[in-house]
Amino acid sequence: MLLFVDSCAPVVSRCLELFVRHTGLVRPLGEGGRIKLAADFAQMEVALSPLYKQLSDLGRPYRVLRSFRPLLFQTVEDISLCPALGDVIPYSLVLLSLFARGPTELPSPHQSANWSVSRFSQWLDMHTSEHERLELMSGALQKYQQTVRHKGETSFHAVYPVMINLLERGIKHIAAAS
Repeated sequence: MLLFVDSCAPVVSRCLELFVRHTGLVRPLGEGGRIKLAADFAQMEVALSPLYKQLSDLGRPYRVLRSFRPLLFQTVEDISLCPALGDVIPYSLVLLSLFARGPTELPSPHQSANWSVSRFSQWLDMHTSEHERLELMSGALQKYQQTVRHKGETSFHAVYPVMINLLERGIKHIAAAS
């Protein structure tokens, strides 16, 4: 039985990773959607517990799941103050989720690159470096900035400056860790 449980750890970890990743792609995400996603977080734990009894023993994938769920109901400003940013929850993951709170003119990174969700997910699998992921997020943010300026508008959506701040903090966090 122990061998079976140990062999399930990579599968369960991968399920958690993909689940959290894909929750960041849901858009638009209103209050009802956030409530459904929060329930899905709980259901994911219930569904995976037969495969791996102590999900907390999985380490980082489980900590990310548990830390990310409360962010669903926080304001953008409160999310930017989350103490789990960087050490538990990657900045790129939080940024990905914040695209859903922006206007349609603020394309998600995969939309900015003209990729499907599956192509984007494959890219994330092949590019595990937080620096590369932040660069991709930066490209989508730059595209939004260009769109706003091209339209002659003088202000950005409220989520944009917070995202720029998080992007800069993420880059500094990487530099400090190396």
